[in-house]
Amino acid sequence: MKTESLMLITDAREALLKTALTEAAQNPLATAFLGWLLRSKDLMSAMQQAAGRAATAKGAERNSRNVAVLGFGCAVESFKSRFAAEFRAQLEWLMGRPNFATGGEPCGVVADPLNFAGVVAGAENILANEDRKRFQQWAAAVWKDGNSLIQSADWRRGLLNTLGRRIPTPKPTGDDRNEPLWFAAALHHRGWGTPTEKSVSVVLKSALDQASLVTDGFEAGLRLAAIDWAVGRAMDFDIAALTITDVATVLHRVPTAFQRWTWEDKPRTAKQGAQPRRWHIENEYHYQSLLYAVLKPLIPALEEEQYLPPTGTYQPRADLCVLALQLVVEVKFWYRNKSVKELTEEIAADLTLYLRKDSPYRAVIAAIWDDGARTEEQAELMRGLKGLGGLFDVVIVNRPSCMNETALPTSMEKRKARKP
Repeated sequence: MKTESLMLITDAREALLKTALTEAAQNPLATAFLGWLLRSKDLMSAMQQAAGRAATAKGAERNSRNVAVLGFGCAVESFKSRFAAEFRAQLEWLMGRPNFATGGEPCGVVADPLNFAGVVAGAENILANEDRKRFQQWAAAVWKDGNSLIQSADWRRGLLNTLGRRIPTPKPTGDDRNEPLWFAAALHHRGWGTPTEKSVSVVLKSALDQASLVTDGFEAGLRLAAIDWAVGRAMDFDIAALTITDVATVLHRVPTAFQRWTWEDKPRTAKQGAQPRRWHIENEYHYQSLLYAVLKPLIPALEEEQYLPPTGTYQPRADLCVLALQLVVEVKFWYRNKSVKELTEEIAADLTLYLRKDSPYRAVIAAIWDDGARTEEQAELMRGLKGLGGLFDVVIVNRPSCMNETALPTSMEKRKARKP
């Protein structure tokens, strides 16, 4: 990274941090939110004090902001046990109040996504079972009212959209295309945002843009978090910040692994009993194991064979999944007797099952092993798959020539050569 770029980043961070700390000194909600988001030592200390004051609120002193402050406190594991009981009590009070006053004024969680965010953060870390279900029903109604009230295209609208994705019903209808480019990256380390598919430089540039003019302490903190995400990813290759594009890039490079693939005609060592070995890939399970071995070290959260919401009596099961990216890697073995039409129809059917409204996944990469290495038909396949909704990318790996099924072991070849 160039020196002048580092200087620009340093200056921007100083300006944003000053704005964020100024807001935190005056606003307990800012203290709690920024402490939860940034986790700096000073902010965490101030956050603990703010949550302690919120916990003592009684009677007319209770308000949604105090519940949010306690919620952010409970979302930090080291503070959870101290504030859990009071958060539960104040949350019950909040859930018992109407979303709109008799004069039509919205309550704090409806009017301000930051209040709502604190409540959701605490509930996710505290509530379980029936309490969690009851909260989700209440939160769904809050989100619906907030969705109709907040129409702006800025980070607050983005935060409301994010909260909608964390609540089972109703599914959010907010359009995230108008959110700032840096917003999702800002929430990534808290597990609330999927980094943008745009390049790190684009995210960094958007977070730095007019940073010295930012007067909102909440926005300043979010931009700080986004800058730290981008810088960490650019300088240290933070594998925790992988995007769907990164996963697709790794899959496209799988063929390079066959440069060192074990496919022996004779033992590689002279050790007694050594035998030639060949790592066959003969079906979808073999190919899925290969992809799992490639991706798991890079993506510790990768899971396989995950069941999805049933369709009638059929229970769909996705091959490889990354829930944080809302991504399914669907593994296909293109047998030599299977047509382009059949494979296209299979993938189209999978998409309808994996990307249902009640599914947690929103994107699919089709990873195809072409057992016949039919390069002339692959273009036709790609044309057929192009345009399928939710299909992020298609990766086709040809069966290496060394794996030709007609290849014979060396001993058999020698016997054939001796025949007249």
